[in-house]
Amino acid sequence: MKIKKMNATFGKLDKATLTLGEGLNIIQAPNEGGKSTWSAFLRAMLYGIPTNQRDKTGFLAEKNRYSPWSGAPMEGVMDLDWNGRRIFLRRRAKGNSPFGELDAVDGADGEPVPELTAETAGPLLVGAEREVFERSAFMGQASLSVDASPMLEKRISGLLSSGLEEISFSEVERRLKDWQNRRKHNRTGLIPKLEEEIRQESELLARFARARGQQEEGLRDLDRLRAEKTELEEEKKAHKILTEQKKWLQYKEAYEAYQSAKTEYQEAAELFQNLPAKEKLLVAQSDLRALGTMTE
Repeated sequence: MKIKKMNATFGKLDKATLTLGEGLNIIQAPNEGGKSTWSAFLRAMLYGIPTNQRDKTGFLAEKNRYSPWSGAPMEGVMDLDWNGRRIFLRRRAKGNSPFGELDAVDGADGEPVPELTAETAGPLLVGAEREVFERSAFMGQASLSVDASPMLEKRISGLLSSGLEEISFSEVERRLKDWQNRRKHNRTGLIPKLEEEIRQESELLARFARARGQQEEGLRDLDRLRAEKTELEEEKKAHKILTEQKKWLQYKEAYEAYQSAKTEYQEAAELFQNLPAKEKLLVAQSDLRALGTMTE
């Protein structure tokens, strides 16, 4: 980030402008000339003004200390270069919070820069949180001594352990242990859970394979039974045909016997149709026996 110009209505500054050049800029002015006010304005443009501060004996909250003397609303504009882009930041009041609203606009096309908000502008532009910035790059006139800060200690610890401000060896180690415990701690964690799921899935796959084998065997049996059924149906048809043939032969033989008997009956009827009556035959039979007796 490179700051080019600042416009401020902030404390004693009333629509004042500060233009900065290349390299190191040193502002030289008499006492009460506004040097510390510009410094505080820069911090406020980046990180806003704390709303939780209260006036105490010998101490004014920042929102009251830098309230514009002219009575105008507190506001400011910052012209800067960031990541190869020309950016204009504007802060103004939001409700009861001075400098609580921030607008970031791209100087090239006038489009908003959504990643820069009232909360994220300082950390993104500077690369450090407010408390780290106040104890390292920013040294106010009333706070030349640096007190303890967990965030600053974290960054220093990161530099000592990993060589990077944003990465702490102890945090990385703790996170890796947390990840390890989360993934596998004795018989609990994600890995045992996944292993159990894999085991269950393997059992399901084995059961599915067995069922598939049984299904294939059943399909083969079904095909065999269908073939047997077709063969039996063909045999049934053949037996039916044979049975019909036997019945036809029996019928034919019976019909021929009937015709033969009928013919014989007709012949016998014709032969015996002129026979005498039974009584006459009986008398003739009696006479024949008498004749035989007489012959003897």
